[in-house]
Amino acid sequence: MASQTSFVKVGDIKPDSSPINTIVKVVSSEVRLQGLGCSNKRFAEVVVGDETGTAVLRARKPHSQLCTAGAALVVRGARVEMFDGRMRLELGRWSRLTTIEGAAFSPNTSLEGDVSATEFVLVPSCQ
Repeated sequence: MASQTSFVKVGDIKPDSSPINTIVKVVSSEVRLQGLGCSNKRFAEVVVGDETGTAVLRARKPHSQLCTAGAALVVRGARVEMFDGRMRLELGRWSRLTTIEGAAFSPNTSLEGDVSATEFVLVPSCQ
């Protein structure tokens, strides 16, 4: 028998969280080009959130086409990637992104709730 999927709130996501399943709404989406010799690789940096906070989600095609402002999404199997000491959600090969209708919440867009704005520093252990 398959286990039931557990969903987390955006405000509860930590750098070591994996895999991440959450329900969010798209706040904004921006298409970018991937550099360093990959001229045709486009991806979307999407700000998504729920009532507890927001985070940056990085999505490639075809996932990026679902990320329009105001869309409610179910994110399954995402992982946390650190970039410049900040967290962002990354969709991998086995991740799923689907739209849903009728999500009755509005994202918390305050600066305190932005988990991708928090800078983390790796502290070496003394052994």
